Amino acid sequence: MTGRAAGASRRLERSLLGGGHVYPPEAVMNRRAFLFGTITSLALPAVARSGTLGIDLPQLRGSLAVPEPRPVARRTGDRSVELQAAINRAASAGRPLRIPAGRYEVSNIRLPDRARVVGVPGETRLVYSGGGRFLYADEARTLSLEGLVLDGANRMLSDEDDGLLSLAFVEDADLARLAVQGSVGHGVALTRTGGSLRDCRVSGAVGVGIMSTEGNALTIAGNTVSDCVGGGIHLRRWTVGNDGSTVRDNRIHGVGEAGIRLSSAGTVRIAGNDLQAIEGAAIVADAASAGTSVSNNAIDGAALGIALLADGGDRLSLVEGNVVRNVVEASIVGAAGKRAGGVGIHVETHGSVTGNVIEAAPHLGLSLGWGAMLGNVVASGNVIRRAGTGIGVSVLASEQATIVTGNLLVDVPGGAVRGMRFAEFATDDLARVGAAAWPGLTVGENRVA
Repeated sequence: MTGRAAGASRRLERSLLGGGHVYPPEAVMNRRAFLFGTITSLALPAVARSGTLGIDLPQLRGSLAVPEPRPVARRTGDRSVELQAAINRAASAGRPLRIPAGRYEVSNIRLPDRARVVGVPGETRLVYSGGGRFLYADEARTLSLEGLVLDGANRMLSDEDDGLLSLAFVEDADLARLAVQGSVGHGVALTRTGGSLRDCRVSGAVGVGIMSTEGNALTIAGNTVSDCVGGGIHLRRWTVGNDGSTVRDNRIHGVGEAGIRLSSAGTVRIAGNDLQAIEGAAIVADAASAGTSVSNNAIDGAALGIALLADGGDRLSLVEGNVVRNVVEASIVGAAGKRAGGVGIHVETHGSVTGNVIEAAPHLGLSLGWGAMLGNVVASGNVIRRAGTGIGVSVLASEQATIVTGNLLVDVPGGAVRGMRFAEFATDDLARVGAAAWPGLTVGENRVA
């Protein structure tokens, strides 16, 4: 199948599968305004410098022990034909292709099954020359890329690709120590792909830094994602299902939209990530992402820290051991027409919210539920300091069991625990007056200082 035909096939498949989860109408629209507000765009970094020495590709061999190549004067012009031939030969022989330091202008490079391409980290630069696709795979059992700089030079990509590096239907991809920059789409776009993406740097994408669609237990670990307008890392599915991916130990800073977003992707583990200066939500599961685990992440600076929105699933979610600081005032209008600010952690799903530290949230430290959208939740052992109100819990979901106990609340002038009707406060401080009037809600043994 040609690249164009494969792209058309994938677009047809996506159209048949549909666009994913459909939210309830008005209440969900209002909560989105309540939670997120308006997102602004980020400036793109300058295109990376050129001007290095190159190596004639015919000198390269797909060998584990490549002799030191002889430097030659830098060649100008497109090197696509040479590079494609070298990749094909090495893959057919089952050997890695090692590309020495240098600058290589290429486009429309297709990665075949068993392709293994290795560069010198920071020094082997593949620069998109324009005119179609850059680096892609349409179907493969295994492939590996390591130590390459992939520079999109802010040139337009073909409609067939969502990202500068675009892999589709790859069973086991090994992507390590890559630098991906200057993409007018996503940085890395993976469709129905498994394997790992680790220790990479992704920056300057107009879209999302790392986009995974219909992932297959993908591991995204140890990467740095910065200055991407569309967000940091996004895992999505066209149909609701278990994604089974892991997003851990990444550093995400200076991105628009969301730092880490899940859409219809269930049973995802998000752990140990460092998120700073996020214009929207730092971590959000925004559609049918049941069974999400969000643990031991550090967030400093966002419009919203963590949000697990109603999914209708029966798997429990976990929000544990996270540190959320400096949630900014959003100045957005909620469902009741009242102005609301930033929220540290917002949870609508079934599960546990325990052992989190929330500091400096102008509206709510912890928000439980939106109208009738609230699962069976235990909120305990959290430390909340310097929040407008410590904990807000919906009183419109009385059929659900909700327990708020054993939390420490410090410097919360708006009250420790208050009932909510959407964005509007509906009760006095329940930590003082009790919650006997609200069936299903238990509030007790919280310490207020």
